[in-house]
Amino acid sequence: MNLIGFVNALLVNIGIIAGLNDPQYKVTPVGFLNMLMENPATTQISNLSQLQQGFDREIKVRYLQRGLESSVTDRDDCDTPVGAVWKETAIGAPSYSKIGLFIPDSDFRKYQEEATRTVSVGNPSAPLMLGLYNLMLTQIQAMLQKIDNNLVSAQATKFGINVVTGANTATAVNFSTTINQTDGIIKILADFEANEMSGSPIIVGNGAVNNWQMAQNVKVGVDNGGFGASKLKYYNDFKTATLWGANHFGVFAPGTVGLVDYNKNVGAFAGEKGGSIFFTIPIPVQLANGTLTTFKLDAQLKYEDCPIYNDGGDKVADRGWKLILSKYYGLFNLPNDAFAAGDRLEGVNGSLRYVGTNV
Repeated sequence: MNLIGFVNALLVNIGIIAGLNDPQYKVTPVGFLNMLMENPATTQISNLSQLQQGFDREIKVRYLQRGLESSVTDRDDCDTPVGAVWKETAIGAPSYSKIGLFIPDSDFRKYQEEATRTVSVGNPSAPLMLGLYNLMLTQIQAMLQKIDNNLVSAQATKFGINVVTGANTATAVNFSTTINQTDGIIKILADFEANEMSGSPIIVGNGAVNNWQMAQNVKVGVDNGGFGASKLKYYNDFKTATLWGANHFGVFAPGTVGLVDYNKNVGAFAGEKGGSIFFTIPIPVQLANGTLTTFKLDAQLKYEDCPIYNDGGDKVADRGWKLILSKYYGLFNLPNDAFAAGDRLEGVNGSLRYVGTNV
């Protein structure tokens, strides 16, 4: 059984029919997932893809804790009490999400011949290929929502200590119509500095902070207090209302939280095996900043060679093709012990939690 022709045609056809710049077929992830893709924290691991190659690999990061003032003495001697103590943390134990399509022979017969002749694919004479792509994208959108949900849920327990409060619970802030020294945005910036975070704050959340950000977006000049529009990165995610709390939001330092994704159907694990063919498929994604990228999924194409019946004897599916889309992924956070016990930043991991109001 030769499945290669269909799979190769499918991979080529998606590019021919839509392409990365076709606005009708972009899959836009929301909120937290969008932030993780737009602000990658693991890109400096240059050999990550080579380390994976379809294998189950736990990739670890080694780190040292910065020195403590208490280790410094005023005595001139040859004692060397400070040594290199390396610590390790995994950059993400993979989660798994999957969704599948079934294409009955009654539909597939209409374009199977076209699928093996890639030169004419994308032509209006093969509209069902476009229909397959549309159907696949609806399922991919659902899976991206599920992945985002799992990542938001994982982050709920991974917020670090805020040195200003000494806790990792949500700090209450208020976004007023006129900015002053006690306003929520000033509090966030002050906390960001107090926790010695570098770069520009990245915000993900819902409710009050979203309303405040929309007010910034409609500013065309300075407000009555003399303040212009905020330039902070903000990502709205409705799932945070359920998983973190209504009006809750997170503030992240660049590089301290990231998406780690894995592909299984690569290298020696790709190709035709038994009655299935295993491959990867890149999905065009538009980020919040307008940048185009791809999100690569594992795919399995399998032919169901017998009709499927339920316990009552009723046919529930004809002979046809199964297309199974899946993804392995994980969430990386700066470890909670990145700073040593006794350090003023003990427990800080670059992610702070807040709850906002608009009064």
